[in-house]
Amino acid sequence: MDVPYLLHYGVLKLDGVFLSHAHEDHAAGCGSILRKIPVAQVITADEGILDYVRSMKLGDNDPLLHKFHTARQGERMTVDGVTIEVLFAPPLQEGDNKTGNEASNVYRVSYGKASFLFTGDLTKEKEAQLLAEGINPASSVLKIGHHGSDTSSSPEFLQAVKPQFGVFCVGADNSFGHPKPAVVQRFKEQGIKTLRTDENGAVVFYTDGERMRVETYQ
Repeated sequence: MDVPYLLHYGVLKLDGVFLSHAHEDHAAGCGSILRKIPVAQVITADEGILDYVRSMKLGDNDPLLHKFHTARQGERMTVDGVTIEVLFAPPLQEGDNKTGNEASNVYRVSYGKASFLFTGDLTKEKEAQLLAEGINPASSVLKIGHHGSDTSSSPEFLQAVKPQFGVFCVGADNSFGHPKPAVVQRFKEQGIKTLRTDENGAVVFYTDGERMRVETYQ
């Protein structure tokens, strides 16, 4: 799905791929991209290269692995006026699952006044750590953490992000019951407009840095 989508929009090369963590539902598609489209670099979380090798079904000595590097908090890249920030890159700590959601990096993509926050499967505990470090995650659009699981999206974190839109990336009738009704209600109570890929199909935002519009494709 990833490669046809990129080619549909005329994307023939990539300056970087930013991965939140190594779980297959977040990283596996990068393997196909690397095989089909030139990529300058792949930015990862702190789990170690072998977890990404397994997710992407690459060989242990694949030359593509030279493109990988672990994100450094505060790192940023600007391409054609679009800035990608590594807002939060938590090192794995004692008690964390080695390839767990706790490792998720947080990225913010900004263009003018529009900004998009990607948190992977970041847990409530790590959301609290991000805020405790004095990081301001305010963004126009939030890709909702962990597919709307109740392990993410604490009220305090949503109040800090203050998004206009939230997007639940979930499969229809998924076995996990995502998004959780309590989380959906939490967004409603905070006045955040939400969209869901299981109900709205693909969700695409367009912005000139001042105004923003969203289109869905079912």
